[in-house]
Amino acid sequence: MTSTPPREDLGVALQRAVDDDFEALQVPWLRRLVDQPSHTYARPDVEAAAHIVDDLAAELGLACQRHPDPEGRFADHRVYSTAATGPEDRALALVGHIDTVFPRSLNFLEFRRELGDDAAYGPGVLDMKSGITSIFFALRALQRAAPALHAGLRARVVIVSDEEVGSPSSHVLYERLAPRTTAGLVFESGRAQDRIVTARKGGGVYTITVHGKAAHAGVDHRAGVNAIHALALMVPRVEALTDYERGVTLNVGLIEGGTAKNTVPDRVSCQIDARFETVADAERVSAALQALVAEPFAGVADVPERLRAVRVELRGGVTRPPMEPIPASQRLRRAYEPYAAALGLQVGEAKLQGGGSDANLLVALGVPCIDGLGPYGEFFHQVREWCSLGSLRRRTAALAWFLGERAADEFSG
Repeated sequence: MTSTPPREDLGVALQRAVDDDFEALQVPWLRRLVDQPSHTYARPDVEAAAHIVDDLAAELGLACQRHPDPEGRFADHRVYSTAATGPEDRALALVGHIDTVFPRSLNFLEFRRELGDDAAYGPGVLDMKSGITSIFFALRALQRAAPALHAGLRARVVIVSDEEVGSPSSHVLYERLAPRTTAGLVFESGRAQDRIVTARKGGGVYTITVHGKAAHAGVDHRAGVNAIHALALMVPRVEALTDYERGVTLNVGLIEGGTAKNTVPDRVSCQIDARFETVADAERVSAALQALVAEPFAGVADVPERLRAVRVELRGGVTRPPMEPIPASQRLRRAYEPYAAALGLQVGEAKLQGGGSDANLLVALGVPCIDGLGPYGEFFHQVREWCSLGSLRRRTAALAWFLGERAADEFSG
């Protein structure tokens, strides 16, 4: 995809259409979506939020295909297709997620506006219900201002229900869609200075379990094999795999084991959060942990002989591969940026940060992606979460303009 000067007449018409709907329809719809709780594991709540999206998609003439989670843990994922998009057509993907990290028990369930009415607060308003509004109201603006272009647009809107817990179910959907996807635009929260996300760290979750032998700590301590002691000798080796220069971090964040203070513990496990910037480093981390489990005391001095009887297991692996800044994604960024710049948004690449998204999955499947196309805000995953409505308005107009030009390109080709 090449970068071409935006058509000013089309941009003016689309911006006017976005402005006409923004306070009258888009912000009230965002309020409705935010006020419907949708914590990932509260399946009925997530379904209720998704039905709000279903209704708007139907108004816009989008065909909806639902993809249930085979294990029934999560609400159905949705793929909404434009009229010009056949089942086997290659098309652009506009990607978001309807689930949030906020359970009802937080009692944090109300949309509100502050800071001169520019800031909107509420659970998931930034991550990423405002981003979802930008997708659908950009399509609405295109439909109203340039109906012929809208009619020719080949695009799918992908809204999943499990992104906040690592997309354990929806990754299969992305694998099916990838061969039919030309590029992905992902509407996670925007970054400072409106920078576009072209790279994200990958992540993995690993569990090391150590099995020892129980014994009464007072009566027969010598007969026991202390699993906690063995794991304690392994933890420094895990943490030593961290390499800040390479962007690799491992964190032993949770340890569970033992039954009583006077019982030699026969079992303990730890959970490890791993982050990495490249696929090569993800493979290195997995290999290093496997080697550690195979020889748990390699290089450790003065290991009590009885500890060598422990049995060690490793479970888990990479949950999201790194989103590496591939050349095709950079071309996509350069194609999108003129529309963002014309609407007063700054451009350029965002600084690499932790935290993954579904863009990680798509890029690993060979689909060029840009991310962070939702509005700017702060404090996602916190009760202070807010998004800028001014940023949302500009993001919506930029997307509508980009989609309109893309439809024009499809007509001419």
